[in-house]
Amino acid sequence: MNRSRHRVISSEIETFLRRLGLPDEQYLEIRSVIPDRGGVRQRFRSSIDEAISSAQEAGRSANVYVGACPRSIRKGSRGAIRLVTATWADLDFHDINPHDRQSSENEALSRIGRFRFPPTMLIHSGNGLQAWWLYREPMRLSRTHTAEHFEAINRGIGKALGGDAVHDLARVLRLPGTLNIPDARKRARGCVPVMARIVDVNGPSYSPDDLCELRAETRPAAVPTRRTLDAIPFESDAEVIATFLRLLDALDSKHRLVRTWRGDRVLGDSSRSGWDMALANQLVRAGIRSEFLADILRAYPLGRGRAATSDYLVRTITKARSSAGERL
Repeated sequence: MNRSRHRVISSEIETFLRRLGLPDEQYLEIRSVIPDRGGVRQRFRSSIDEAISSAQEAGRSANVYVGACPRSIRKGSRGAIRLVTATWADLDFHDINPHDRQSSENEALSRIGRFRFPPTMLIHSGNGLQAWWLYREPMRLSRTHTAEHFEAINRGIGKALGGDAVHDLARVLRLPGTLNIPDARKRARGCVPVMARIVDVNGPSYSPDDLCELRAETRPAAVPTRRTLDAIPFESDAEVIATFLRLLDALDSKHRLVRTWRGDRVLGDSSRSGWDMALANQLVRAGIRSEFLADILRAYPLGRGRAATSDYLVRTITKARSSAGERL
C-alpha cells in the first residue's frame, strides 16, 4: 500500500531542533505516529543533524513528535531521562472553547502574552499552542532536582495558563514544520490537517530557580494497609482519589498501573484518549470496582480529565472490561 506523502517545512524543523539543542552523550527521540493505524516508530538520534534528517523523513507520512527531554539511553520512558533542558506547556484550542476556534486561539495567545515569564519558544501545533522555557544549562537529576521537582514546575505552569496535563518528563510534543494529521476522533469534531509552525524561538532562557515559585506540589500520601479499593466506603470523589494515590504508593514503582499513571510507557496511541484507555485497562486488571473507575479517570493527568463526558467514560470503561473478559 502506497502511503500519501505529506509536505514538511525543513527550515522550521531545523530551526526548532537546533534551538532545542542536544547535550553531549544524549539522544533526541523523534517519534512518528500514523493516524488510525496505531503504528508508532521511535528513532533515537545522537546528533541534531541526524534528528533533523529523521524528522524530515518521518514527516512525509506521519505525525511527528520530539522528546521534550533528551534521553540518556535509547528508550522513550521516564527512566531514560537523566538531564532536563526545558519546561513546557500545551494549550489546546478545543479545551478553551470547542465552538469558536479563533476565539480560543486569541485567548491562548493572550494568556501566554500576560504570563510573567515569556517563553523561549512558542509553537503553533495546529490545534493549540506549545510554550517552551529553555534552561541556560542542562540540569542533571539529583536529590535536590528530582524528576518530581521538574514535573511540579511543568504542572504549575500548566495550571497557571490553563493548559493540558503534559507535565511528565517522558512527554513528546509535536514538531513544527510537520503536518498535524487528525485521527478519526479529531476529524469527527471538525479538525483538518494543518501545518505546525514556529511562532517565536527568540525568547529568554532561564534557570530552574527562576521558575521554582510556580511549582504545583502533589500532596504525599500515606501507605495504605491494603492494596485494593474493594469494599472501602467512600464519601466523596476526593476520597476515592486520595485512596487510589495511596494504593499507587503501596505498589512497586515498576508495576504497570503505576507506570501508566506516571506516563512511563510508550503507547501505540499517545493521545489523551489513548492514555485513558491504557489506564482503564490497568484499573480493570487490578480489580478496582467499576463505580470508582470514572472518578479515577477524571483525575488522570494524562487523559481527558474533567473534559471527559459521561458517555466517553462509559465507552472507555466498557471497552476495558470487555477486553479483560476476552483475555480471561
